[in-house]
Amino acid sequence: MTVSESIFAPSSQPLDIAVLVLPRASILEVASVLDPLRAANRHLGRSGFRWRIVSPEGGPVPLTCGIELPSSGGLAAAEGAEVLITVAGYSQAEVATRSLLAGLRRMAGRFRAIGGVDAGPWVLARAGLLDGHRATVHWEDLEDFAAAFPAIDVVPDRFVLSRNRFTAGGAVPAADLMLHLIGARCGAGVAGR
Repeated sequence: MTVSESIFAPSSQPLDIAVLVLPRASILEVASVLDPLRAANRHLGRSGFRWRIVSPEGGPVPLTCGIELPSSGGLAAAEGAEVLITVAGYSQAEVATRSLLAGLRRMAGRFRAIGGVDAGPWVLARAGLLDGHRATVHWEDLEDFAAAFPAIDVVPDRFVLSRNRFTAGGAVPAADLMLHLIGARCGAGVAGR
């Protein structure tokens, strides 16, 4: 991906993002992805960012806090988005089914960029979508992640950009990542506000 094709480059065009939320993710992880985008749109006075929530089964997603997050549908509802961000938390190995991993592999080429938050990098790695890339994951999982996926250059950074892949090691690093995206696309002033 050239710099001009990167989502992390100045643009006045709206960026369409699909957020795949897996069951048992944290509401804080989801909010860390979405709320900076909402605030950016408010400060821009326009929709610089658009998003939709998708889920593995197409229905509401049960979060760790006990509430269910509505979704726009299953992975197929991500069709047409430029970016796919996978948000996962506890039990990602149980909820990231073979069918979901196959769907991620099948759809990967349709997105300009693919990212993972907290345990989301585990899901992307299990689908083979981080091979040959630098990546990070939640700090508690770094050693296990590196051992499980030797084809990934695992680093202990808060968030990592690697060509058309990006990863964040938790909820607060995800907010930092989204502020970086906002700053890259809309300017440091918007990100600062």
